[in-house]
This record gives sequence, structure tokens and C-alpha cells, in this order.
Amino acid sequence: MRVSKSLLAVSVVFLALAVFPAPYAVRWLSVLAMGLLLAVSLFGFEVDIGRPEFQRKPPSEKKTDVDRTVTLIEKAKKGKLARSLLEERIAGIYATLSDDYNSTFHSLMSEPNEAMRVLRSSGDVLDGLEKTLKIVEADLDED
Repeated sequence: MRVSKSLLAVSVVFLALAVFPAPYAVRWLSVLAMGLLLAVSLFGFEVDIGRPEFQRKPPSEKKTDVDRTVTLIEKAKKGKLARSLLEERIAGIYATLSDDYNSTFHSLMSEPNEAMRVLRSSGDVLDGLEKTLKIVEADLDED
């Protein structure tokens, strides 16, 4: 992009009029003239700007249910929210086995069965989860 010397000289004159002490009207007229020169210079020249090429990111590996469950168990050691999510998973197992999923799930959350009570009452998450899974396994073998 080439800027002509005459355009540069006129711009410097108007800039000097706008900056240095002068009557109010002269300063405003020079600012308006500079704006007009800017518009002419911007629309008079073609600006060739290359767009960056769009690059797709390679697809990331999805976590499996086993990985998500392992992460959930690790987080359950530290917080109550992850423990409640484990309780919901256990209740979901029982609800899946029943005929009415929603009512069974809600009744187990409000009135827990033996497996849920063991999970809630245990101090150690892994020990309680192991006992709970043994109870769930025994209940599954009965059906």
C-alpha cells in the first residue's frame, strides 16, 4: 500500500491545525477534514488481508463409562457430591430392573434400601462401595 506524498503533506497540515492553538472553528474544521481524508484514503486503497486458513482439530478420545466411573469414585473420596452421584448410580441400577423406573428411583432416594444405607453409613467410600456392590450383586442373582 503506497501513500502519496501529497496526501501525507495535507494530513500533516490539518493535524497541525487541529493540535496547535487556533480558533475553535478552525480546529474543528481541520478535524473534519482529517476525517474526510481518512475516509478517502481507506476507501480509495484496497487492503489485501489474507484470512487464516481454518484447520480442524483432530477428534479427541472420548472417555468410556468405565473411565468416568473410576473418576467418580476417586472424587467420592473427597466430596459429598460425588458420593451422592454414586448413590444415584446404585439407585439407577435398581430402577432399571423394576417395571416403573421413575417411581422406583425416587422411592429409593427418599427411602433407601439396604445397599443405599450401607453406602451412606460407611466412613470409607471404597469399603462402603464394595459392600454395596456385593449387596447389589446378591439382589441381581435373586432376580
